[in-house]
Amino acid sequence: MITTRNIGLAAGLLAAVLSCVAVWPGRAAAQQTAPLPAPTVPPSSAPLSVEEIQGCLCLQPQLQPLQDTWLARQHDYDEHQQQLANLDQQVKAQRQQLNPEDAVGQQVLKDLMTQEDELRAALQSQYLPAVNQARDAYNAAVERYNGACTRPRYSVDETKARQNLVCPAQ
Repeated sequence: MITTRNIGLAAGLLAAVLSCVAVWPGRAAAQQTAPLPAPTVPPSSAPLSVEEIQGCLCLQPQLQPLQDTWLARQHDYDEHQQQLANLDQQVKAQRQQLNPEDAVGQQVLKDLMTQEDELRAALQSQYLPAVNQARDAYNAAVERYNGACTRPRYSVDETKARQNLVCPAQ
């Protein structure tokens, strides 16, 4: 049975066959193909020059201190998050045992809630921005390094680059 789908498949098959068929002898002279260009090495895979390797060798030591700073800020943030969780547990415990006529207990609860609010505000205004800033600085440096330094290197060029290497002051 002939269907629209079968006709579409047949037309596609015919076009594929015709594109593969050799040109008739009379047309061979008319259809000349241009020679293929010589393969070129894309710039992204060209080996690094000695000067580029030197730049990379100078960039590399800058990464570790940035990562250390980021991890220290993250550690500070995590510690304060844990303190906030502890305060939250204390507030819950104080609420559960609070007698409505206990003025001292109410004041303790108010103080805990104030501490909790202050810590939450500090997390949002101080600790989280510090983590984000340190992370962004590290990621930018890694991106800069990866953008410039991840192409192949010849060991001979690396050896030359390391000789008399002087990095600019940071």
